[in-house]
Amino acid sequence: MAQARITVHIADILHRQRFILRMCKALMLYGAPSHRLEEYMMLTTKVLELDGQFIYFPGCMLVSFGDAATRTSEMHLVRCAEGVDLSKLHDTHRIYKDVVHDLMGVGEALVKLDELLASRARYPPWACVLIYGFASSMVAPFGFRGGWVDMPMCFGVGVLVGILRYYVSPRSNLYTSVFEVAASIVVSFLARALGSIRGGNLFCFAAITQGSLALILPGYIILCGSLELQSRNLVAGAVRMFYAIIYSLLLGFGITLGAALYGWIDKNATSETQCPTQLNPWFRFIFVPGFTIGLGLVNQARFSQLPVMVIISGVAYVANYFAGLHFTSATEFTSAIGAFVIGVLGNLYSRLGHGMAVLAMLPAIFVQVPLGIASQNSLLAGVTSANQIVSNGTKTSTDTTSSSSLSFGITMMQVAIGISVGLFAAAIVVYPFGKKRSGTGLFTM
Repeated sequence: MAQARITVHIADILHRQRFILRMCKALMLYGAPSHRLEEYMMLTTKVLELDGQFIYFPGCMLVSFGDAATRTSEMHLVRCAEGVDLSKLHDTHRIYKDVVHDLMGVGEALVKLDELLASRARYPPWACVLIYGFASSMVAPFGFRGGWVDMPMCFGVGVLVGILRYYVSPRSNLYTSVFEVAASIVVSFLARALGSIRGGNLFCFAAITQGSLALILPGYIILCGSLELQSRNLVAGAVRMFYAIIYSLLLGFGITLGAALYGWIDKNATSETQCPTQLNPWFRFIFVPGFTIGLGLVNQARFSQLPVMVIISGVAYVANYFAGLHFTSATEFTSAIGAFVIGVLGNLYSRLGHGMAVLAMLPAIFVQVPLGIASQNSLLAGVTSANQIVSNGTKTSTDTTSSSSLSFGITMMQVAIGISVGLFAAAIVVYPFGKKRSGTGLFTM
């Protein structure tokens, strides 16, 4: 009889441990705030009466379960490709919340988590490709000063980037490692070809290039790294920041190379980085909801989640726009103001409306990244380098190329640091003493 009780007790512990591991994998897969992952898992183990320790690295989590009775421990490694899936993240958070509040048993929660992990994405790849084109056409007018005629071109080039992302990249591990460079080369080449029509007076090379690449900018990666560093998660933050800087350099190099390739073909290729015709600034506000919807859908959000995303994103863009009129050269400051507005609205939505703050905030944060890049025009800093590469192969052109690529990475870091400071300030304003009543982690950026 005693042996049977011990067996049942051990089986129950293994069941709870398996739930912890599944929950950890789901949170990493679907885009939970990485700088708070250890906090979520510690709270869950406390509720389930387990002794657990967690160390997070980008892409993996080390989990150690201890047994005080036998003075032994068991180590697990949870490793997966991190991504963002807003609808599945919402479902994961609901399961997590029900278990922490003792509204759902571990067995039932484990079954639901397994079903969620095995389920397909909400939108198929062909729909995501079209959404890529739609979002690219929406961001060009308000983010990069494009005109009406540039929107169809951005849609076409954005669809091409979506095809590379969703159809070519999954079929080749070799191509996956060079996707960013390949996409930026193709986009820069086609955009410069389109921008050179009629001597550059018809289409805007700058708007097409930057609008088509807006969805693969490393803003979210740098933001996560900055948030992790501010949360004193030094190893994960440093690794992610270094990767994001290399990612930025790759994008800058690809843009320079694509522009240089077309410059070799066409000696009269445009070098203009300013759009010849721009929309009235008041027209730009109408494209922010469209871009926000595109960002939400490409990250697998439900339609019911879109209205609050659009409202928060629109208010934050207004704050960023008018702040930019007064602080034209302070990219990090305007980004911090926009992020502070996002953080306050998102956390109030969570506190008063009992929604999930990170779901409402993520698309709005993604909207802030192109605005910061456009204010410095650093993404196209390699066009001058491309002209020098075509005209001569001297050392000067090489130095300029590296410095222009580096300036893009520095701009990305400035934007991300401003956003992270704004988000932390907003969290302190809304949750000055943390989230103590519910007993769950703070699901916000």
